[in-house]
Amino acid sequence: MKKNLLLTCCLLAAGFVYAQDSLNMIRLARWDDDSLPLAYSYDLQYSGCWGLALDGREYAVLGGAAHVLFFDITDPVHPELIGKFAGTTNNTLWREFKSSKNRIYASSDNTNEGLMIFDMTNAPDTVVRTYWSNEFFSSAHTITLDTVSGRIYLNGTNTAHEGLLVLDVSQDPDQPVLLANTVLAGGYIHDSYVRNDTIYASSGFDGFYVFDFTDPLHPDTLGQIATGGYNHNSWLNPEGTYAYYTEEIPDGQPIQIIDLQNLGTDGLEVAGAFLDSFLTGSQIKPIPHNVYIKDHLLFNSQYEDGLLVYDITIPTQPVLVAHYDTHPENTQYNRYYGNWGNYPWLPSGTIIAGDMQNGLQLLKLTTPVNTHTPESGALQAEVFPNPAADQVTIRLQDVSAEWNYRVLNPNGQVIISGEVQDGARQKTLSLKHLGAGVYFIEIQTDKGERMVRKIVRQAN
Repeated sequence: MKKNLLLTCCLLAAGFVYAQDSLNMIRLARWDDDSLPLAYSYDLQYSGCWGLALDGREYAVLGGAAHVLFFDITDPVHPELIGKFAGTTNNTLWREFKSSKNRIYASSDNTNEGLMIFDMTNAPDTVVRTYWSNEFFSSAHTITLDTVSGRIYLNGTNTAHEGLLVLDVSQDPDQPVLLANTVLAGGYIHDSYVRNDTIYASSGFDGFYVFDFTDPLHPDTLGQIATGGYNHNSWLNPEGTYAYYTEEIPDGQPIQIIDLQNLGTDGLEVAGAFLDSFLTGSQIKPIPHNVYIKDHLLFNSQYEDGLLVYDITIPTQPVLVAHYDTHPENTQYNRYYGNWGNYPWLPSGTIIAGDMQNGLQLLKLTTPVNTHTPESGALQAEVFPNPAADQVTIRLQDVSAEWNYRVLNPNGQVIISGEVQDGARQKTLSLKHLGAGVYFIEIQTDKGERMVRKIVRQAN
């Protein structure tokens, strides 16, 4: 079993804890207030999170069942609660945020709260709620913001349930203007990503759609692909050549990679898929929930597995390079618990993660995870058997003059290491001295190719 640590929950705790299931990532602090109300299911206290850097300081925002919570995280070891704003309900499961300049924009679902806008200009001394109205909608499942055009796209609203509600804050950040209420192919949109007036829509069981919103009153459909599961969220790589989307239902759906290079001509094509599981023997499977991309690193909030980071320098061959378990108390998958979302773009390198039961988590990569393009393609290797008992074998697909291997425990400590020479493609490692649990095998060749794989050491 992966999870065997007792998580100590403290009222209003901002813990300074490092010993948790992890790879190349540490937790700087945790904030959790057990006195806050729970939503109506899954013991959920918290939902979406986001971040903002302003005037040399850094801030986090976290949704609660009853509140919008603001934190000064300039010192990420000691996060400080600087704002707490109640809505009209104390049990919503969904709050989401986006930021632009010195404003935070907030939506919530299954409420009548509408849109909230917060001015961070005078933070950390004061956070001001400058706008709160349900004039355009009462509830929205998620919120998308184009920081270039100043448009806000509201997904899954009660007033544009079969499409998108589009607002404009380009002229006044505190006074949104209605641009469009559009019905779209695919109907209900759960979440969306926007770049250059192009909407990449996660339309639930209707699949993944791409729309040109240059004219929000007359959007054009550029492409669509049926995805099989419930299309939940997506993000694009920096070049805009590939999209990565999650499917929340059914459990166990991998993150799919969509080739966008022929968008508008030959349509959309699936270019790959990937899913990492940290538990064995669980009837319920892991669920990637929300993915975000910074440079060539993809940050995957995978519910009870926590935050997983992948190198997507080669877009169709993601490599797991870091991991932190924000929810270590589970010994099997239970679906809707754990890491909801993350925000990886702060200048300091602090990563914001929100755990539905364990609150605000401030994380950091322990070493620079430099992305690179291998000289002769991505490393292809097998690691078997997995789960393993007394030994595990590494087998490279192609011959390399030299390659190194390391076995790391969940705290990032190197347990086994070695070098293989003379063109040998295979190495068998003894695991007899290792305890049961999760470990990581890192393989690197003399050409700079690198791969990380998880293994589970079974109990004897």
